[in-house]
Amino acid sequence: MSEINLFGDVQPHLNGVTSSEIEELFNYWIEVFEKNANTLLDEHRSKKISLAIKNYGMETCKKAIKGCSLSSWHNGHNPLGKKYTDLTLIFRNAEKVEQFLETYDEETKAKQEMDEWLQEKE
Repeated sequence: MSEINLFGDVQPHLNGVTSSEIEELFNYWIEVFEKNANTLLDEHRSKKISLAIKNYGMETCKKAIKGCSLSSWHNGHNPLGKKYTDLTLIFRNAEKVEQFLETYDEETKAKQEMDEWLQEKE
């Protein structure tokens, strides 16, 4: 991964994505899933993030992360009780990204409908 040089310029990483963009998305994932301080931005995660940002853009990637956070299955409500929330899963391939985007859209729509229903009852 390219680093910030002595003059503060951010050098491109992979696919024209800067290290600051990669770090922004990584930090968003840490925040959403409340990861601990030992969570590392390694080369594998960095490559997945840069490809995802290149293909989908920052905001769509954040929606995919949020979509994963809204999936009860991926948050441990499954037969094994295991969480499946790593960045490498979320951005494994287009199918996974699109799956989490669908979850985001469905859950956002359901929340909006519930909020509207509750407002009608007031």
